[in-house]
Amino acid sequence: MSWVGGRRRNVVQGVVGLLLVGQLATASAIAGSPAALPRAPLTIAVVGDQNTAGIKNRVVWPTLMAARTGWSVSNLALPEAGFAADGMGGQAFTYQVDRAQAGHPQLVLLVTGTADASVPEMEAVTVGAADAINKIIRGGEQVAVVGPIWYEIPVPDSVWHVNEAVRKAAEQAGVPFLDALDPPLLTKDQMHPDLSGPSDVGQSVIADKIAAWLRTQVVR
Repeated sequence: MSWVGGRRRNVVQGVVGLLLVGQLATASAIAGSPAALPRAPLTIAVVGDQNTAGIKNRVVWPTLMAARTGWSVSNLALPEAGFAADGMGGQAFTYQVDRAQAGHPQLVLLVTGTADASVPEMEAVTVGAADAINKIIRGGEQVAVVGPIWYEIPVPDSVWHVNEAVRKAAEQAGVPFLDALDPPLLTKDQMHPDLSGPSDVGQSVIADKIAAWLRTQVVR
């Protein structure tokens, strides 16, 4: 009887020993394997006008969006720029796209400028938008387009025309388009008192709304 009991003890001890050896081997393999590398943040270059560059703002929405999402966001926007409008020269979106691509972002975000509302022929805006979009696609970056940012209803016809001209180019290229007029992205109390551009509160609202749209429509 004692011989049988001793044999059983030896078998149990052997099984336990094998299990311990297996656990140690697994732990050793895990400890010896390289740690998973952290995922690099999404890199975005923003092209836009004074609503994105900022007027009398302490902080602008691309900076806020970067801080709230962990994305790496560069802001190339310049005042009075657009797909056709060129501000003081060399400021149009096609030039901003060139500067954006030099930084090799994953995504170039085109935020339509209201200065294009003063362009007499909307075909120039559509052509300019198509040129900027196709340049980005040829460069291998992802592209997304936001229509002109506005703050009240009714939206002026001139701004609606810009929105539709840019929408046309985005749809023809098959890229995401955010309509920021229907409804307007901002309200009047989120603008500076002189309506020259979004206040700091307005900049914060833009950051959150565009980030939410990018998460659902662009960032997969």
